[in-house]
Amino acid sequence: MPRLLACNLCVIILAVLSRSVLASEPLRLPFDGVGLSLALLDDEVAASPGSNDLIPDDEVLENARTAAAYATQDSTAWWFEVGGGSNFDGGWGAIGGVGVEWYPVDGFALGARFDGIGVGLKDTSTTGGVDAALLIRWHVLRRETWSVYFDGGCGFAVFADEVPTGASRFCFTPQLGLGVTCEVAEEARLMVGARWFHISNGQSASRNPGVDMLELYVGMTFSY
Repeated sequence: MPRLLACNLCVIILAVLSRSVLASEPLRLPFDGVGLSLALLDDEVAASPGSNDLIPDDEVLENARTAAAYATQDSTAWWFEVGGGSNFDGGWGAIGGVGVEWYPVDGFALGARFDGIGVGLKDTSTTGGVDAALLIRWHVLRRETWSVYFDGGCGFAVFADEVPTGASRFCFTPQLGLGVTCEVAEEARLMVGARWFHISNGQSASRNPGVDMLELYVGMTFSY
């Protein structure tokens, strides 16, 4: 008799538990992130009107993957450029490199660039070096597919030989210029500009003649 009673109790308990599970609210497991959620629904809820609203559609997911518009707040971009310049006194310079930038507000970026530099002057044999610089970029006129900007900053360069001869291999590279961007593909823009480019050791050596050049450059910038 006790065994039969125990079996009956087990059957009753299982029946109550099954009924509770079937009647319970659906389990929802939200995950942080744009357009991302997971809902484990029972058949009744899944078939109810509006249940599809719980699952993001393809358009929402595609928009979440798209990079922010160029030069808008919290957007980021990277670029590469090549250019050449002259000091109009028999000297020349060539520069090429890459950079990254972040926009804390619309139209205004903080960035960094890394370049290779070649220099030839009347009193200096052709030499080369590397340069790293911090810069800002301000798009003073901004439209959907093009913009006009000012940029400027200062870097530090190390050359294989003294620039100019008798000065120093370690130089500062302040720069200031203007340019334009023009959209050529989705999230890609052509960059063209001109800048003043200066090379000097900042009085860190006995001689500090300095070199001033006008540089023209072209490049591409990509939002990501």
